[in-house]
Amino acid sequence: MYTGLLHLHHWLPFVYLLLMLAVLVQNFLAWKSDNAFTDKLARQNKIALILTHLQVTIGLIMLFGFHLDQFENMGSLMQNADLRFRFVEHPMTMIIAAVLITIGNAKSKRGTTDAEKAKPVVVWFGLGLLLIALRLPWEAFLTGANVMTQSGM
Repeated sequence: MYTGLLHLHHWLPFVYLLLMLAVLVQNFLAWKSDNAFTDKLARQNKIALILTHLQVTIGLIMLFGFHLDQFENMGSLMQNADLRFRFVEHPMTMIIAAVLITIGNAKSKRGTTDAEKAKPVVVWFGLGLLLIALRLPWEAFLTGANVMTQSGM
């Protein structure tokens, strides 16, 4: 089961990051130009939000379902940069990013004009995506889930 979750947690971001970039560009155009904030764009925003929550949920299941023993000795965990990144920095940053993206989606729903609907998505989703980019394990992301399995990630 862990291997399946690991592969899903590895491959889903490829789709997710492309969708987030497309959503940001489309919302930026709706905010700064005469492009309309359509129902299709609202659905894309919601799909991006759902994928964000799905990715975080899978990660938390992997963290607490299979690696709970890592937290028994927090002193040694925090002293090891690799372990600290995998078990503290990466998960916490992704949770914060998911919260920011959720805020952006909620604020977007309250807007009355197209610009008022698109601006919060650009700002909040953009901040969330920035945090994701800062704490994404790029080496594991680019090399593949098989490498992560072999290294014990």
